[in-house]
Amino acid sequence: MQTHKGVLIGAGGFASSWARKFLPTFRDRVEIVALADVNAEALARSADALQIPDPGRFPSYDEMLDAVDADVCFIVIPPALRPAAVRKAASRGMAVFCEKPIAASWSQALEIAEIVHETGIKFAVVQNYRLTNRILALKSVIQRTEMGAINTIQARMAVDYTIDTAGGAFRHQIPDAMIYEGAEHHLDQFRNLAGADGSWVQGVQWGQPWSTFGGNTCVALIIGMSNGAVVQFEMNHVDRGHQNGWHEEYYRVACEGGTVTIDADHVVRLTRDLGADGEVVEEVLPDTNPRDGHYAVIGRFLDWLDGGPPPETTIDDVLQTMALTFAAVDATHNGRRVEIQPLIQGLPDHLKQSPAQDADTDTTVIA
Repeated sequence: MQTHKGVLIGAGGFASSWARKFLPTFRDRVEIVALADVNAEALARSADALQIPDPGRFPSYDEMLDAVDADVCFIVIPPALRPAAVRKAASRGMAVFCEKPIAASWSQALEIAEIVHETGIKFAVVQNYRLTNRILALKSVIQRTEMGAINTIQARMAVDYTIDTAGGAFRHQIPDAMIYEGAEHHLDQFRNLAGADGSWVQGVQWGQPWSTFGGNTCVALIIGMSNGAVVQFEMNHVDRGHQNGWHEEYYRVACEGGTVTIDADHVVRLTRDLGADGEVVEEVLPDTNPRDGHYAVIGRFLDWLDGGPPPETTIDDVLQTMALTFAAVDATHNGRRVEIQPLIQGLPDHLKQSPAQDADTDTTVIA
C-alpha cells in the first residue's frame, strides 16, 4: 500500500472539515502536499491544520495544479465551480474524489462525465450517507433473504432551523437549495436502500411565514423506482415537533417479509405481523465504528487507488443520482410527474448505464 501525494481544492466551509478531521486520519495513506482557496484566512487555517508549509499554499487551484506533483485531488468547492477543477486535475492525470453534488446543472454533470471518460482518470463522488453505521445496520436487515421485495420507503428529515442555526444561511440564497443542498443526500440514499434507480418523480416545494428564510423550506416528493418500489419523502426545515436532523432521519421500509424502521434513536426495528397473535419486534443496534461515513468512503477511494475494487459512486453511478436530483427540481417547478430515465437514455452510448433493477444483481448501488 503506497503513500499517495494529494492536493485539496477548497479550504473554507465544509472543506475545513476535510482539513481538520477527515484527511488527517489518513496521513499514513495520503500526504496532502498543497491546498488552494481564494480566501486567505480560510486557506491559512486549513493549511495549518494539515501542516502544509507556505510553499504549498495557493490562492488559485490552477496555480497549485501547475506547480505541484501529486497523484490525487480532493475537490470541496461549490458545485458550479467543480467542472473546471475536475478538468484541470484530469489534465494533470490525477485521480479525483469530489464532494456532492458534482455539479450545479445536468449539463455540468455531463461535462464532468465526458472529462472522466476522455481522460480515463479514476473519479468518484463522496456519498457518505451510504456508509454510516445506522444505514449499514438498516440495510443489513432489509437485505435478509426472508425480507423479500421492497414495497415502499418512507423518509423524513425534519428540523427546526433558523437562519442562524442552519449551518450556512448562504445556502438558502441558492435556488432550489432544499433539493440541491439537502435532498440530494437522500435521493442517493433511496437508490442505495432500494437497490434501484429512479423511474419517475413528482413533488412540491413551499415555505412558511414563520420561517426566518426567504425561500422554500419544505419539500415533499414521491418517487417511483425502477424495481417497482415507491418512495415518499418529506424534508422540512421549520418543524417544531419531533426532530429528525442530519444523520438522525426517519426511514420506514415496508418489505414483503415485514417493516423495518429507524428513527433518531438509531435503533433498527423489524416488525412482523403475526395476525391474531399481534406482532413481533426485533431490535438491531448499529455498529459503533467511529470511522463510518466520510471516513469509510475516503478509505474505499484510497483502496481503489491501491488496486482494490472501485467504490460504488463512480461517475456512471452518480449520473443516476444527478438525473433524479434535476428531475425532482423540474417536477416541483412544473407540478407534474417527470420521467427520469429519458435523461440517461439520451446520453451518448459511452456515458449510459442501464437502470439498476435488483439489489442482488446490480452491485453499483450497493453500499
